[in-house]
Amino acid sequence: MLGLTRRRAAKRTATWTPPRPLRAALRVPLFAKILIANSVIVIAAVSAGVALAAEFARAQPERSTLELVGLIALAGVILSVGVNAVIIRLALSPLELLERTAEEVRTGRLEARAPISPLADRALERLTRTFNAMLDGLESTRLRLREVAARALRAEEEERKRIARELHDETAQSLSALLIRLSMLRREQDPAAREAGMDELREQLVATLNGVRRYARGLRPPALTELGLTPAIEEFVRSLSEATGFDVHLVAERLDGLLTPEAELVIYRVVQEALSNVVRHSRASTARVTLERRHDAVQATIEDDGIGFDVDEALRGDGRGLGLFGMRERAAYVGGHVDIESRPGAGTRVRITVPLAEEKTS
Repeated sequence: MLGLTRRRAAKRTATWTPPRPLRAALRVPLFAKILIANSVIVIAAVSAGVALAAEFARAQPERSTLELVGLIALAGVILSVGVNAVIIRLALSPLELLERTAEEVRTGRLEARAPISPLADRALERLTRTFNAMLDGLESTRLRLREVAARALRAEEEERKRIARELHDETAQSLSALLIRLSMLRREQDPAAREAGMDELREQLVATLNGVRRYARGLRPPALTELGLTPAIEEFVRSLSEATGFDVHLVAERLDGLLTPEAELVIYRVVQEALSNVVRHSRASTARVTLERRHDAVQATIEDDGIGFDVDEALRGDGRGLGLFGMRERAAYVGGHVDIESRPGAGTRVRITVPLAEEKTS
């Protein structure tokens, strides 16, 4: 699509294309254009003035020298203004193309690109290419954001379906079984059997309650709200290791009150996403998470000794690349940034840096 846009933009050139010699002359820098033009005009005016003055003096000796100088000066001014106007008009035409393209983008034609003017000097040509590259980057980012938003919506819907299914298949059925068991116990005449049934009922209630708590932790980790960022990450690392058997080393400072709740949630989610990627994709034997304060920011680093990957290729593709892109977008929301370092066979390092809350930086 971007290639088609460039082809369309290339057609929107000036209606008049000057001859090749003039076009080559106009591609020199703007300062040189004006300097050369004025120098030529001055030299030509002086030469013509001297010649005209001598001829005029011979032809009409009775006319005033002052009048002659005035006529020559007036002609020189008119010629200078005219030539400069033409040259500057031609020289600045590439800027008009940039302005027109910027206006088209502002009004919603995001695919618009500025054509390379045949009259542009090297500086203006570089400016045009940089401007188009910036628009290409914005277009790519916009498409990525759309993909991330669509993926987030799909993930949210899948999560809702999963929770609804688990609540129906596990929690609801467990509660139904407990109700049936409770009704049976009410009719039980043997005290010992009733007591044993109550113990069993109590165990089933605890198991059901733990399941509900597990769903709640998946939606929003309570440790993050109740205890803070460091304990929440410690709990997640511990639960991940217990569930998968994966070896994760955590080195974390206490960071109580240094970040806003939104920034703490962003760091937690980035650590969660990065470790999930390690478990799913890296084939690593171990991972290390470091959480520390660095000057006026908090930094979390997730490293593994896995197979690594090509970061640029992953960001250009789908799937995992969207997860990496999502990390960066999360960090940007709270004024932070994510750096991803990896190459095939050399492991991966993901580092998120988030500035401290404003009252903590003063």
